[in-house]
Amino acid sequence: MSASPLTAASPRGAGVVLPQRVRGAARAIVARLGVSGIAAALLLVFLTVVAVFAPDIRPQDPDLVQLGSTFAGPSSAHWLGTDQSGRDVFSRLIVGARPALLGPLLVVVLATVIGSILAIASAWAGGIIDGIVGRTLDLLFAFPAILLAILAVAVLGASLLAAVIAVGIAYIPYVARVVRSEAVRQRTLPYIAACEAQGQSPARICARHLLPNLLPLIIAQATVSFGYAMIDLSALSFLGFGVQAPAADWGEMVAAGEPGILLHAPVESISASFMIVITVLAFTVLGERLGAPAGRRV
Repeated sequence: MSASPLTAASPRGAGVVLPQRVRGAARAIVARLGVSGIAAALLLVFLTVVAVFAPDIRPQDPDLVQLGSTFAGPSSAHWLGTDQSGRDVFSRLIVGARPALLGPLLVVVLATVIGSILAIASAWAGGIIDGIVGRTLDLLFAFPAILLAILAVAVLGASLLAAVIAVGIAYIPYVARVVRSEAVRQRTLPYIAACEAQGQSPARICARHLLPNLLPLIIAQATVSFGYAMIDLSALSFLGFGVQAPAADWGEMVAAGEPGILLHAPVESISASFMIVITVLAFTVLGERLGAPAGRRV
């Protein structure tokens, strides 16, 4: 007796589709990232977990002052020693991961959202609007992030928020320039003309069709910008314009560890600098791999 169409389509056969799609997507991601990209991504995931759960996994109170243990060397009680106030360097390094990662994240979100909106609107409208947006971006290019940070500190006071606003504004033209270039190219492709022929509104075309095609470039640019934003924010904290002591931040720890270098206790500055370097390197590698042609492996 032949099987009916209902019995022929078994639930097991129908359930294989999703795993196959997941495996296919995973293989595509692995092929694009390569060994270096996967290693960078795993490192960033680890640092993110550390930043999220920092208050729970730190071995000691990072703000506990012990004047009798200043500049103590590495030991079982203090894995990386102590700073000039006797505070545990390893605990401060863990807790400092949160502002060190949160600050650049806010910068990237601010710059990417505003920059992408300006770029898409400029590429779509063209003409006078494109010229106005272009001149505005050129004006922002003329202001270094440090100068904007000083102006923001004068208005808002020295804080992570002031540094984030200043650096975020300074990064808008970099994102907008890259996204606008690709948006102009996409604007001339046949699928845009087909959407316009169907009577779709410009807002719908940009949101439903143009933006998804720009997302890979936007994500790659945002990932690379994250590393540069971390460098700038760390520099601002080092200069006293960002995170303020006694709060722990990697940039602030580099500055706070300067006296220890002269007293042959450079662990605080070196460890904080090392964390900044490897994090920026990981974001740079991941951003380059996301922007690399599919199939290229490094």
